[in-house]
Amino acid sequence: MIQQLFKYTAAGCMALALFAACKKSDSFLDKRQTESLTEQMVFSDSAKTLSFLTDMYVYTGSDIIHDRYTLVTSVVGNDYACFEDMTSHSVSYYGDPQAAFITGASTPKNFFSNNYYKTYYLKIRAANQYIAKVKKSPLSPAAQVRTAAEARFLRAFFYSQLVRLYGGVMIVSDTAYDLNTPMTYKRNSFKECIDYIAAECDKAAADLPGSLEQPAADYGRITRGMCQALKARMLVYAASPLFNGSAITTDPQLQPLVSYSGSYDATLWQKAADACKAIMNSSEYALFETETNASARPGYSFWKMFLLRKNSEYIMPYMFAPNTKIEGARFPLSRGGSGWSTPSQNLVDAFGMANGKATSAPGSGYDPKFPYNNRDPRFYCTVIYNQANVYNNSTKKMDPVDIYKTWQGQLTSDGLQAYSSRTGFYSRKMANDSTGRYTNQNRVLPVIRYTEILMGYAEAINELNGPTQEVYDIITAVRRRAGITPGADNLYGLEAGMSKEVMRGIIRSEYEVEFSYEGHWYYDTRRWKTAEVTENRPIQGMMVTKQQDNTWAYQAVTVLNAVFLYPKMYFCPFPFDEVNKSNDLIQNPGW
Repeated sequence: MIQQLFKYTAAGCMALALFAACKKSDSFLDKRQTESLTEQMVFSDSAKTLSFLTDMYVYTGSDIIHDRYTLVTSVVGNDYACFEDMTSHSVSYYGDPQAAFITGASTPKNFFSNNYYKTYYLKIRAANQYIAKVKKSPLSPAAQVRTAAEARFLRAFFYSQLVRLYGGVMIVSDTAYDLNTPMTYKRNSFKECIDYIAAECDKAAADLPGSLEQPAADYGRITRGMCQALKARMLVYAASPLFNGSAITTDPQLQPLVSYSGSYDATLWQKAADACKAIMNSSEYALFETETNASARPGYSFWKMFLLRKNSEYIMPYMFAPNTKIEGARFPLSRGGSGWSTPSQNLVDAFGMANGKATSAPGSGYDPKFPYNNRDPRFYCTVIYNQANVYNNSTKKMDPVDIYKTWQGQLTSDGLQAYSSRTGFYSRKMANDSTGRYTNQNRVLPVIRYTEILMGYAEAINELNGPTQEVYDIITAVRRRAGITPGADNLYGLEAGMSKEVMRGIIRSEYEVEFSYEGHWYYDTRRWKTAEVTENRPIQGMMVTKQQDNTWAYQAVTVLNAVFLYPKMYFCPFPFDEVNKSNDLIQNPGW
């Protein structure tokens, strides 16, 4: 039962700080190690108290880091990949756990999320311990209040992760259960969970600084803006189709667990819009845009943003040590990489053209003989394709990457094949492809960034009122920063007078390309209730052949036959062992 998840384990809860703070090398967010300590020892020493809190921060990055196994080990296979590999966007170097999940073969005994369930509840218990015990620590009264608020937010964050995977889960409030506490595991409704998370974010925000007030050395610690952003994210989720009037089940016992409202409720979109607007009105964040010279790559600001440790757009960063390499995990073998996560043709097809039009739209300029020409600049910041230029350590310059086979059938070392690229592409999202100094890239990863808030607001207003001028302004601003050309009408590929339905499609397309490899697509296709389409078709790669006359031929190939089983795959199953131990734990629909 759930109390087993809450067993106090010092090794699991006492990892010292992973993160490197902005300036002070010996600060709160710097080193990680484990110690076997008692609760009394932890909360009688200020350094150990803070270290206990810091360990919770470590587990906020499981959706975005490039090697998830460092946080949560999969119950099946080598989970060296990123969360995008659990979607149609990307294919892992390793077969499991993606293959079993994507093809619909997973069960509650071996589901990829089983260890996430356990880990998040362990961290919730740790947050409860911290909130209960920090007043007895040697920390100053002000530090006690501030760090208790950080723990409150982190607890809400871990609940949000559980809710996005499972729907309604058990809320244990402030109690840190142990093995000697008898309890019955009963799920709270989805609505109760969303309302609880929103309320906890409000409570935490009251005792936390804004991002502009936070000392530079504390960068990465929880701020008021992070609380507001998590609340906004979850209210956008609650308003979305899966949870708002179109539940996947009519079972009166199950429906409240997987739906906020049994009938459509437009006020949920208004609540989401208001939450997003509060952040927009705070003036603490902005789209990151930097001046460039004429020789800079299209979409330079979008590319550069991910290489900076701090910028105007990052609301909630996941802190990395300066020598942490994304490039080594994602780049081709010829560039010193491993190609763990390779973009699919499905993702490539999602990117439109530099003029903002879809590749299939009249006047887009798309030419299937030259499929990578004149694409949305975000494409070039996300995907390494055949003949894409990437820095070569051997030649000390940007050189084309060879990802093809010859007309005689000979594959290049980086070509589409097992243990190179399984799709014929490589990823470079958030990576530095213009220098060989990969180990010195001083960056963080965005768990929540301001663009998500803007997009959430645009989505909510469109659902309420259709494509107002505010909606147009947000989408054109996001596209402008991406490097899309404005066009004669200055609409960046949009059309005047679009309907709500057309704008809805535009907004969803923007989510798909803007946030690829940032851990959003899995959740977005579910909240929109579109996964039964987008995740229920072959995941394709591209075999490129160099012809005898040095031209290129392109042939799509199927890498995985994705199967989305309705309704069960809209939510993860609760782990088999947990359901088996409790008669009161109701399993999700279809499982």
